Amino acid sequence: MNRQTRSRRKTGAKKVMRRTGPGKEIHCMLIPVDPETLLLPTSTMAEVIDFTEPAPMEAAPGWLLGQVEWESRQVPVFSFSDLINGTDIGTIPSKSKIMILKSLSNSARVPYLGLLLGDLPKPVVIKESNLLETGDEKKSLGVYSRITVDEQDAIIPDLDRLTHLVTHATFGALPITQLDS
Repeated sequence: MNRQTRSRRKTGAKKVMRRTGPGKEIHCMLIPVDPETLLLPTSTMAEVIDFTEPAPMEAAPGWLLGQVEWESRQVPVFSFSDLINGTDIGTIPSKSKIMILKSLSNSARVPYLGLLLGDLPKPVVIKESNLLETGDEKKSLGVYSRITVDEQDAIIPDLDRLTHLVTHATFGALPITQLDS
């Protein structure tokens, strides 16, 4: 038995082989949010539901439609395109859907977000080598990155920031979590 083998047995460490070849695949959805397309991993998606008129909320910004009931919860529904472009929601097409997204925050107030969709999302398997970052000259609120994937422009949204914005718009000022002495 050589010295390396004895050393691995003592520490319980395993030799890790580095693989070469194609990168990791990520299962994603291309999500139409007219006129943009978002790219999100499928792990962030809870469900796609038919559009139902959200209950309006007082003093909500133009990009926040209101709330819908889903799984016995009130879920705030927003328009990503209107949020990043600073516009109010216009007429909602009849084929629209709402995608229920898992919030990335550990918030009991907003564990899910409702995203207004122009149509059904399309599943896609992404390899890192297929992504081309194109940048975001506008520095849009809620945009993590603009990319091209398989010759289609898409946006990777900043879900953490979106959760914060939707929570703030839904409940007003965020609660104080610590008082100064």
